[in-house]
Amino acid sequence: MTNAFRRPWIALLLRVWLAVVLALPVTAHATGTAGNVERTLAVGVIAHDRGPAADHHENGIDLNLEVQFAPLAARFPLRDIPLRPHLGATLNLTGDTSVAYAGLSARFHEQAKWFGDLLLSVAVHDGPLHKDPTGCSLYSDCGFGVRVMPRFGLEIGYRIGRDAAVSLFVDHMSHKWIIGGENEGLDHIGLRYLRPY
Repeated sequence: MTNAFRRPWIALLLRVWLAVVLALPVTAHATGTAGNVERTLAVGVIAHDRGPAADHHENGIDLNLEVQFAPLAARFPLRDIPLRPHLGATLNLTGDTSVAYAGLSARFHEQAKWFGDLLLSVAVHDGPLHKDPTGCSLYSDCGFGVRVMPRFGLEIGYRIGRDAAVSLFVDHMSHKWIIGGENEGLDHIGLRYLRPY
């Protein structure tokens, strides 16, 4: 068993996530991975601490699990972009930082085969809050500073059938310019499989 699953909160988080997903009522008219389906399940294989702003202080492969709910009646300000709630977890399988998050997706691009979503979430993590000040100053190897922080992301997807899609997924968790102090930040990049249910 990996170090990640020895941490009791990760096993609990996975159980709670599965219970929430399974307890939700199933919608019979989900017909595709377009923005109008009731619920979508996303499962991904993600590179840990890799991405546009990554500093590569952590490693490993992460498992990403996410449920996307029906779009809200409210729309993104100034445009007719549907907002869709999501709930997920990115679990590091080698003992580094794992993340649970909840937030909104905004579908900014929609075609017959292609789609694009912007992601904004609040994330909670199990990484170190503080590290050695010298290492932080010299090598940018800092703690996260706070337990709960913003998470931003982008997903570009391609529909491979009526009820399935694959996507390139990237996210960044950071509180720079929002909350002072240590701010390690964390990037993920990888592939996800999406299917309505």
